[in-house]
Amino acid sequence: MKGRGAVQTEDVFRSANDRIGEKARELGWRFPVPFLCECGNRRCFARLELTVDWYDEVRAHPQRYLTAPGHAIEGAFVLEQSARIAFVEKLYADC
Repeated sequence: MKGRGAVQTEDVFRSANDRIGEKARELGWRFPVPFLCECGNRRCFARLELTVDWYDEVRAHPQRYLTAPGHAIEGAFVLEQSARIAFVEKLYADC
């Protein structure tokens, strides 16, 4: 487990995705939006396409992240996975 206060890679990608989602909502975008994989690999630039509504549904749970299938986040388990996208949830909260 990483130390307190450490910025985790998945949180950096999640923050970028939050900004992408905000812009898509601002523009009224209804088509699938390209979001970034939020796995723990800082060299991963996989693109995940989903609607803003679907993104908001996942983001309604603070410990849930979007990843490409097979991509991992330390301390998380897969909730749901398809051929294109996986939803994972962290087992612990960073304080």
